[in-house]
Amino acid sequence: MFPVFLTFRHLEQVADMNRSPGPRWSIARVLSVCIAVSSSLFLHPASVVAQGFRVSTHVYNVAGAGGADSVLSSSLSLFSNGRVYDYIDAADEVIIFDPMQKKFTILNVARELTTTISFEEIRRHLDKRVPTVEQYLQELAQQRNPSAEAVATNLRFQLNPEFRRDYKAMNGHLELTSSSWNYRVETQPWQNADQVETYLQYADWTARLNHVLHPGSFFPEPRLALNKSLRELKTRVPVAIELDLRPSESLHIRAQHQFRQGLDDDDRRRIARWDHAAASQSVRQLPFLSYQQTVLLSRK
Repeated sequence: MFPVFLTFRHLEQVADMNRSPGPRWSIARVLSVCIAVSSSLFLHPASVVAQGFRVSTHVYNVAGAGGADSVLSSSLSLFSNGRVYDYIDAADEVIIFDPMQKKFTILNVARELTTTISFEEIRRHLDKRVPTVEQYLQELAQQRNPSAEAVATNLRFQLNPEFRRDYKAMNGHLELTSSSWNYRVETQPWQNADQVETYLQYADWTARLNHVLHPGSFFPEPRLALNKSLRELKTRVPVAIELDLRPSESLHIRAQHQFRQGLDDDDRRRIARWDHAAASQSVRQLPFLSYQQTVLLSRK
């Protein structure tokens, strides 16, 4: 399945599905449900309830010189009444982020299946990763070959990313760079600082959820580092983000985001339909792991 959430989840999950085959892909699968990072969530409910907003996204594979970029995915995220409804038509699936209830609800409309996962459950998944990764790094060190060393270097970076940060206030361009993992971001002003924070809070949690939900996905730390840098800008939102993993991988993708203040009647109808479907007795509730096996793994 292509990723549902825009800026951060889009980039890394699409990356996972379009990466070149190699050791890092295999290691990520071995560690598919092992992820660490926990953080507290600070909400601004008055601002969010007062006024919703929407973000539409298109993700592109960036072609080389003279080539045409190709569309990888498109999606819509609606921020309303303290929740976020994240939908991609191709999968007919919506992920509902509910920070007040401290949980995600995942609804597959076509199959009439749903599941929930709490923030605490996500944290428990996260806590499993560190000892597993440390043990695997020891095994890699014993192999003493360039391939194993490259895998270990990549894992260590994802666990503890260190970027060089460069922000140009005149044009709103932000760059986070390293030897092989680079973000280039275009930002624009946004009048509501609380909404920016709400957007980034959701990005943080979906980064964590994505690693648990989708085997083979990147660790969340690089994405969280980008979120942290965007927080420092306070009243600016990312309208384009490029993720460039060259030269270690032939991966270069770009997410284009269109932010719009307020929700229209169509947006409200979508939300009402999803809320009704999630509560319907005709929709079968599955435990998280069963949903993952039934819906996600069947798409491979």
